[in-house]
Amino acid sequence: MKRLVFLLVPLAACAASDDPCGDAAAHIAACFPDHAIAAPVCDPATAGDIAATSCDELAMRDGKADGWSCLWMPWLSSCTGGSSSGKKIEVAVEECGPGGLCPYVQSAPCGLVTLHKGSAEVARGYSSGGGRLTFEGLAAGEYTVKVKTRANALATMLPDQLSDQTAPASVKVTVGSGDAPWARFELVNGSAEKLTRCAESRGNLTVKDRAGHAVDRKLVEWDWIVEHEVDGAIERTRPLYFFQNNGENIIDFRMLHTGTHTLRFVRVNIPSYLQKPNPDYDRLRRDYAANVPPIETTFSVSASQVGKTVTIDRTITDPLR
Repeated sequence: MKRLVFLLVPLAACAASDDPCGDAAAHIAACFPDHAIAAPVCDPATAGDIAATSCDELAMRDGKADGWSCLWMPWLSSCTGGSSSGKKIEVAVEECGPGGLCPYVQSAPCGLVTLHKGSAEVARGYSSGGGRLTFEGLAAGEYTVKVKTRANALATMLPDQLSDQTAPASVKVTVGSGDAPWARFELVNGSAEKLTRCAESRGNLTVKDRAGHAVDRKLVEWDWIVEHEVDGAIERTRPLYFFQNNGENIIDFRMLHTGTHTLRFVRVNIPSYLQKPNPDYDRLRRDYAANVPPIETTFSVSASQVGKTVTIDRTITDPLR
């Protein structure tokens, strides 16, 4: 689960502006009259972004828990962790680099992390691409966090960076009234490969018109947005055009757990001035989706494909060409 990081700027920083925070607060109050407005810490740049953002777009922030939206609109479920209440535990799963002791660390993604209270497992989740995970909605008390290998054994960690001794990847934490405790795992070198329970996907999208002729691949790149959905979570990209290898429209997604996954091809009419690298795919999908049903297909990830690349080549027909 995503950690939210806020940049807090002293109130005195507002003195040089015309009252950007007042403008932003008034805008939020007009957009969401049924919600109380928390007194924010004044960051003029953030306030300017808020004041210049439409009510509809601000309402969409619920699915994109950026720091500024949570700072100004703390009632969003994405800011509060949905219906969860109580305390939380932050988890960092990292792998030590090669060499003596632990000279540096890198993230260990898609590892199974379990949470225990006494002898009972009470929650589990997977480390993110950055090696992070948050357990939320916890009562105060003593907990144990464990990291498992794919073989369901405890991973091996270095409990002390200044020692070459190792230990099972199990850390005790106490949830109380203070800040959220951290369970930090610095696993021995080579652990990430044994840890991951995910695969990657990569494929080539071929689009044909209604007469059966291949559509120019440069057009395909901006005619479609590709969605990957699993367990209600959606990730979006576009079929990136590469002229090498006779030209391909590449689609790829990472961090795929075993099971059935849905691919959805959404026809869009994106204006040329927005056809540029690193776009906001959520916005493009919302604002420029064509009035035709998406084309949906599925693929599966098996246990034998974990740690490998799953091929997801697809051919579809463009209903507008």
